[in-house]
Amino acid sequence: MFTPVRPDINGIMEKRCSESEGKSLALTKMNMPGTKQTIVKNGGSNAEDALLGGLDLGPSDRWIVEPTSDGYALHRIERDIRGVYIEVTTRCNLKCSNCVRNVWDEPLADMKPETFERIMESLRELSDLREVHFGGFGEPLLHPDLPEMVKRVKSLGVRVSLITNGTLLDEEKITALLNSKLDRLFVSMDSTQPDLFSEIRGGADLNLVLENLKRVRAWRDRKGSRMPTIGLELVVTDKNLNDIKRLPSLAREVGASIILLTHLLPHTEESASRIAYGENSTEIPRPEGWPVMAGDYVMWGTLSAPRSNWGAYRRCRFINDKKLVVGWDGGVSPCYALMHSYPYFIFGDRKQVTRYVIGNVNDSSLADIWTSREYALFRAMVADFRFPSCVDCGANCDFRQKNEDCWVNAPSCADCLWAQDIVRCP
Repeated sequence: MFTPVRPDINGIMEKRCSESEGKSLALTKMNMPGTKQTIVKNGGSNAEDALLGGLDLGPSDRWIVEPTSDGYALHRIERDIRGVYIEVTTRCNLKCSNCVRNVWDEPLADMKPETFERIMESLRELSDLREVHFGGFGEPLLHPDLPEMVKRVKSLGVRVSLITNGTLLDEEKITALLNSKLDRLFVSMDSTQPDLFSEIRGGADLNLVLENLKRVRAWRDRKGSRMPTIGLELVVTDKNLNDIKRLPSLAREVGASIILLTHLLPHTEESASRIAYGENSTEIPRPEGWPVMAGDYVMWGTLSAPRSNWGAYRRCRFINDKKLVVGWDGGVSPCYALMHSYPYFIFGDRKQVTRYVIGNVNDSSLADIWTSREYALFRAMVADFRFPSCVDCGANCDFRQKNEDCWVNAPSCADCLWAQDIVRCP
């Protein structure tokens, strides 16, 4: 007989089978969703087929069966993608000191028009879609078609966000982007000091970026609109901690109502020495909010800070918030951390991440990739966080160096700084 041991709101249930109680297959349904789709049987074992056959799910429910160490887990599969990150290019006009692009060996290229067409076809199928974010590891404004891309995605009725280094926001690009109804504009702002900003941002001019943001604010004021919301993102290091206290006044000056702080993901030994988190971390300043005029509106600015210490808390925002990432070539990855191959240092230990692609929009729709067996089981594993805690294990094994773990996971999320909310994305 099957006994439910852990129902949850995602419709994922583990059932334990007592072999001594023999051949009868019975299950009490608990919080079973009413929506009907198609049954998916593993096809691997008679026991799994019998499990689904013994459930009163109806002929159109879609489930995937996962064998576990002591039974089976049932995973309900739905096309419920809520957020999509699109990387339109891997090129950039800057050479920032802490950037992953200094250490990777990846192609520098733009997304092709036909790949974006496949993405648009997929987005139209997603009834739960709420937001599309243009970002990735390149500078989106280098793609010549970006304003038109924003306009077409916005026509779907979803929120559209963009992150940029801000140096290319001239009057022409501002007008094109804002006429495309962009909802949120995030700009990298790694220091309030011109010299330090230039050092970190590869020679970029802080005053140019600030003037460009003031143009955005002026455009917004002329239209009497509160859109786009302007956000500033700062990567915290031991060099710019004191800048955080000055960020609200700078944000007020350029009309920004969001400040997002994230810690550094270091890719070299030198940058690993600059982190501001861990055992000897300094408390991040948390200044109070600030008023921002936006067109005919007054908004209250807020600052969001990351955690600074490793702990038991582990939650993947990409998985829990039902988001995925589409790379410049159409490859679909579950998160930013796995969308490229690169090295990084985790509390002094070097590891090599290998790009993890589950499908490609040039071959399959986002919905079909999302509901594939591989992706469904990966999401279930991450949602339960079935990974060891490698950072505080003490074994110092070789698995971590290849982004694997001793629980036979590859890729592994065991020491993911995103899951700790130490490294963050807009």
